[in-house]
Parts: sequence; structure tokens; C-alpha cells
Amino acid sequence: MDANFLPPNSMLIQSVTMSDFENMISRLLDKKLSEVLESIPGVEDHKSPSDGLYKRREAAEKLRVSLVTLDAWTKAGIINARRIGGRIYYTEKDINDALKKVSK
Repeated sequence: MDANFLPPNSMLIQSVTMSDFENMISRLLDKKLSEVLESIPGVEDHKSPSDGLYKRREAAEKLRVSLVTLDAWTKAGIINARRIGGRIYYTEKDINDALKKVSK
């Protein structure tokens, strides 16, 4: 499709797998939802989740790294991740094991 025939406000995406595209959308949704939750008074910030699963942002904060670094560590096998639906979670053990690997 020629870019000259695209309607204004449209986007042409090439060389991206469906999985990568889904991950990008999931990260954007996670970011927006966390911003909404943070803006709602009375919603508590759970530093230690009751279900034992940390969201990406929580895990990154606990490790004191960026989300990009956390993603790179996950892909490199430095930290194990749990995929539930389209979301990625980390356990306390995953985080502690990653800290041990990185500090060696």
C-alpha cells in the first residue's frame, strides 16, 4: 500500500510481529491503567501484592531498573516471568533470584 493513499491520521506498521505488537499495546495499557489508578484517591499502592505477583512496573521499581532493562533481563533469562493472559508478572522469588544473578 502506498503511503500517498493512506488517510490522514492513519499509521502503516511494517516488520512487526503480532506478538511484538501485542506486547507494545499491553505495555501502553499497563502504563495508562496504572496512571488512572494512581490518580484515584483511596486506591492503595501495594508494594507487596497479596497474590504474590508483581506487575512489570512494580518489579522494575523493586529491582530499581527501567522497564526497558526489565524486558531485556527477561528476554536474556536473568529474571523469570509468568505470563497470565496478555500480562506479565514476576514473583518475589523471581525478583530475589535476579538480584543474586546481577550482583555476582
